[in-house]
Amino acid sequence: MKARSSLWLLCNIATSAWAAPVVTIAQGQLIGSDISGVAAFKAIPYAAPPEGALRWRPPAQPHRWAGARQATAFGSVCPQAPVSWAGHDLDRTSEDCLTLNIWTPRPNGGARLPVMVWFHGGAYTAGAGSQSTYEGSHLARHGVVIVTANYRLGVLGYLAHPALTRESPLGTSGNYGLLDQIAALRWVRSNIARFGGNPRNVTIFGQSAGGGSAMLITVAPRARGLFQKAIFESGAALGLPGTQAGAIGLTEAQAAGAALAQKLGAATLAQLRALPMAALVAPDMPRISTSPIADGKIVPMDITAAYRGRADAGVPVLLGWNSNEAARFVDHVTLASYTGSARDEFGAAAPGLLQLYPARSDDEAARVAPDLMSDTEFGWRSWSIAEARSRAGTAPLFLYQFDNPPPGPNGKRTDGAIHSDELGYVWGNNDPQGRWPAADKALARIMQDYWVNFARTGNPNGAGLPRWTPYADRRTALWLRGDRMASAPPLRAERLVRIDTLLGGK
Repeated sequence: MKARSSLWLLCNIATSAWAAPVVTIAQGQLIGSDISGVAAFKAIPYAAPPEGALRWRPPAQPHRWAGARQATAFGSVCPQAPVSWAGHDLDRTSEDCLTLNIWTPRPNGGARLPVMVWFHGGAYTAGAGSQSTYEGSHLARHGVVIVTANYRLGVLGYLAHPALTRESPLGTSGNYGLLDQIAALRWVRSNIARFGGNPRNVTIFGQSAGGGSAMLITVAPRARGLFQKAIFESGAALGLPGTQAGAIGLTEAQAAGAALAQKLGAATLAQLRALPMAALVAPDMPRISTSPIADGKIVPMDITAAYRGRADAGVPVLLGWNSNEAARFVDHVTLASYTGSARDEFGAAAPGLLQLYPARSDDEAARVAPDLMSDTEFGWRSWSIAEARSRAGTAPLFLYQFDNPPPGPNGKRTDGAIHSDELGYVWGNNDPQGRWPAADKALARIMQDYWVNFARTGNPNGAGLPRWTPYADRRTALWLRGDRMASAPPLRAERLVRIDTLLGGK
């Protein structure tokens, strides 16, 4: 009898230790999974599926469910054209994709941990919160609740059209992907306490299009109060002010959307909404219909203008970009293609920019084209926000320059850190075999500590970390390198000043 009792006790202890984490929210009960002490809950709907009559409408309230919902597998990804880098199964695409994923070290209602909500990159046309790079258990072990969210992409996420504007209660159209992100933040505010998170200590963060989305959210009036801090990694959103791309507003986007609808053979909204998903995710869709616009409502104005006019959310910001961003995108450059692209993209600012980044041969064009693209697509926007915040003095801002290309499979590194290189260090998922050199492993630990400290307090500094000086103190960035870290001016800062002048900056 005693042996049988002991056996029962051991089985009970084991069952308790192996029990799946369970959380109950207003929508219903969720059953998650345990990842070495971190509870994971996947594919949680934060809005109703935006399909059928809900296609191209603001996100609607999520449905409830009966009984317990298994939250152990990722959901569908938002419709997108196939790309080689996305790192997830594109066969799982569906318009029923507005879900989020949560990793928490303490799945209970009393923990009050800081919350970090991630928006993925992918040029607003690709990617998902389920990509392996963004697996959140490693970062959650630092004592934070991690959330990754899907949002509508491409034409399904950003089409503007006069008829859509007329029917919208918001008086605008387009920017549906941005509205999805704001809806995800509302869901987090209402529910994250059940997962051990503090709804009043939320940091939004993202990279590339996700970083640009976070920038836009900080100037979106509808998002006020839903977050307390923001991190922008290589953020890209809206074109340069004063250029062809920067002039896109609702009127121009609606005209482009009407032309696209005509091309697709859809004369009415009913016909547009009846189009098969595959007709809307072709890779050659016009950029104006596949990315955010300054519509005057959701995005009231240009991002930099908002920061300069103190019309942003006024929260602490951590932001930066990589030392050779555009090397990932620029290839087979000739002098003719370089100058032609600059004139098409920058309009009246092109002559000044071509003088600032001069080339007289194909070889010279191949050398300067990555610098021009890096500085205009990524560097200027982050630098201009830092400059604006340093003058406004509304809240702290910390600027970084990432200059540590990770080792490739053969141990070699690129010349400078290219677009997305910092992600492996922030998330800690790119060295599964533990083969990185000690300096890279140390840099990953340092960057994760910086990011989590910032999410916790609004200041990345902490015990044992190199001092990170706020940008306003010395107009410097913290250069993140595995072998040496130092505060110094941003890369090509003098050219960023000149770009700002060419754009009519203040």
